[in-house]
Amino acid sequence: MVSTRAEFAVADDLLREAAHSRLATHGTISVEKSGRIGPVIELTFGSIQFADQYRSVSVSGAFSDNLRTALQTGQSFGSGFGDCVGAFPLSEHNPVTTAGSAWDQWTIHAENIAKSKGLNAQLIASLMGAMVELQDNVYEHSNAPQTGLVAYAATAASFELVVADRGIGVLRTLRQNPVYAGLPDVGAALKEMIKEGVSRFPMESGRGQGFNQLFRALVGHNVELRFRSGDHALTMRPTSDALHGATALAQVASLEGLTISVFYRVNVG
Repeated sequence: MVSTRAEFAVADDLLREAAHSRLATHGTISVEKSGRIGPVIELTFGSIQFADQYRSVSVSGAFSDNLRTALQTGQSFGSGFGDCVGAFPLSEHNPVTTAGSAWDQWTIHAENIAKSKGLNAQLIASLMGAMVELQDNVYEHSNAPQTGLVAYAATAASFELVVADRGIGVLRTLRQNPVYAGLPDVGAALKEMIKEGVSRFPMESGRGQGFNQLFRALVGHNVELRFRSGDHALTMRPTSDALHGATALAQVASLEGLTISVFYRVNVG
């Protein structure tokens, strides 16, 4: 049996093997917890895309089991007293615009539990605001909101948010705008997506104006962001340049839809 950790590089490697129909030949693979939920969500979405190939892959920890149950039943978890991790599967109806009580309770709990860990209250509020914007993006652009998912995890040292879907992905989305119809690949689309004013809607519509400022502001507060769509992943990491950070683009195995992972780590240095 092979044992490894739930990290993004591992999720990418397993997905690459699955895409080439080789993963099942590796025998039993046990993926241990790493303290991050983003890689677990990518692993889970990969196992949905290539179910036969992932049959011998197991992911340890209650979050993985609860996540699979949530995706199968459509029922959220993580809003109970003391819960520090949770996931909210989306549906055809946007819970933000319908003011669903379950969504409100879930998001309020996520924010409150993070603050109770001693994390910066103002930053946590900003992160929750970002989560709502990204969640709304699933309904605006994915063409498959029923595949969407929002998740959080809070500790005394970090707060993580993930918004994911298995929709049409960022390349097909942006190509709906004639300005971006010639984008050559997903990597180019991801680089455009984080720029100001970029959207599948024409610029004169005024849509897509806020993401650049949002992402840059988060990176300036020691927040790491990962955008994964199709066969590319783009990562924005904080650096000594608080206004911009560092951006890295990598080609990876193809995963349906768009997954955005937002990770805040307390700066102990």
